[in-house]
Amino acid sequence: MTFRAVKPADGTLYGAEIPEHSKEEVDSLIVKAAAASQAIAIQSPQERATLMRAIAAEIESVRASLIESACAETALPEARIAGEITRTTVQFELFARLVESGKHFAATIDKADPNYSPAPRPDIRKMNQPLGLVAIFAASNFPLAFSVAGGDAASAMAAGNSIIAKAHPSHPNTCATIEKAIKSALTHCGLSTDTYSIVQGVNPQITHWLATHPAVKAIGFTGSEIVGKILVDLGSKRSEPIPVFAEMGSLNPVFVTASAIKERSESLAKGLIDSALMGSGQFCTKPGLIFTPADSNFVSAMKTHLATLSVAPLLSKSIAERYSTAISHLASNGKIEIASGITNNQGFGVTPTVFITDWKTASQNPELLEEHFGPTTVVITCNESEFVDIASTLKGQLTATIQGTDSDQISELLSILTEKAGRVIWNGFPTGVAVTSAMNHGGPWPASSSHTTSVGVDALYRFMRPVAFQGFAQTVLPPALQDSNPWSVPQSVS
Repeated sequence: MTFRAVKPADGTLYGAEIPEHSKEEVDSLIVKAAAASQAIAIQSPQERATLMRAIAAEIESVRASLIESACAETALPEARIAGEITRTTVQFELFARLVESGKHFAATIDKADPNYSPAPRPDIRKMNQPLGLVAIFAASNFPLAFSVAGGDAASAMAAGNSIIAKAHPSHPNTCATIEKAIKSALTHCGLSTDTYSIVQGVNPQITHWLATHPAVKAIGFTGSEIVGKILVDLGSKRSEPIPVFAEMGSLNPVFVTASAIKERSESLAKGLIDSALMGSGQFCTKPGLIFTPADSNFVSAMKTHLATLSVAPLLSKSIAERYSTAISHLASNGKIEIASGITNNQGFGVTPTVFITDWKTASQNPELLEEHFGPTTVVITCNESEFVDIASTLKGQLTATIQGTDSDQISELLSILTEKAGRVIWNGFPTGVAVTSAMNHGGPWPASSSHTTSVGVDALYRFMRPVAFQGFAQTVLPPALQDSNPWSVPQSVS
């Protein structure tokens, strides 16, 4: 069986026929990748850093091809795709610097001490080591930065794992180009090309084949809550349960104070709408709930700005259909005011739509408090004194934002939001995630399946586990734990 990509801009087919992998082919790729895992696992820090940089260089070398295919397969502008390519290569460089330092091993040495209390202590040495083979699932909304060579794949490989990655069927040609680039880098670094492979296809059973294969030791996923929960369930019910690191989206509530409106009403109104519609509203960090005092001028400013905006087509026919169905359903509620932007009639185009209501109505209509992928958000008017109680009712989030001024008393609200979200923002907008060491992209359930980050160098630690070595001779210890420290990694010695 074969399939082809579809151009969201006009609904036409794009690229060559892509063969869909059968179960036998998927199983074969998994077995080969698992067999190749030991060779990458035992690389020195310098060898791993060299591999990371080689991958970045190979991806950069096919930039023009990636821009062509990704723009066609997603309808995203060239500047956005170019930025994603740079972000992807930067991620590999960040991980190169981390693994080059050896800090990721967290090498800890407790030497034998016969006088240790309460009992004599044997020689115990601990370090992190890779899990084995990791299955990665590409996201629909980031054809590069969260795809088959995105943060999940880069962090898992930096940790020393082999990779089997599920290409997203919306951008298969882009994924295939990335696979060739990474395999080229593996060859140049003396590793088997089986260390990294992608699986292509539209068959939903592929997800199950990957998640349940006994050779797969962990899963990295960025996508919808529905599929994320399926993977979590599959991972937990295996005969050998495995960790599933799923980042599943969020409503990213924004709380706007009266003083913020008074200080910067027009710019704030425009900023919120722009943030909600950025990338056609297909970011997991878009502001999906905006809580604001009932200021008619402020709400009117948001509506006025929205009326001037249109967005690019959505990423796929199914996404556009789900969006339109959800919007039509919400619009049928007579207690909700509807504001619209300019309809895009091309390809998988839709109409940007904002819903405006009060907290009483919203709290009685659960569908308003659910994520809707696409160019929409819900503006909820309420008393500022209700912010803390409202925040307390929300589920786990990737982000939570306060738009206020220095005169606002926000400590109680902030305290609640740190319990609810993985990243809290003051006077900013949540859309977009900076690739930095301090970034945390994750949050309490159901935003994520674990209290970890999928962005930044700490994402690597998801795909490692600590192992303690007790009583071994120096000659058989891993280099990172030897007294001679041949790799010159940081060691904590006591």
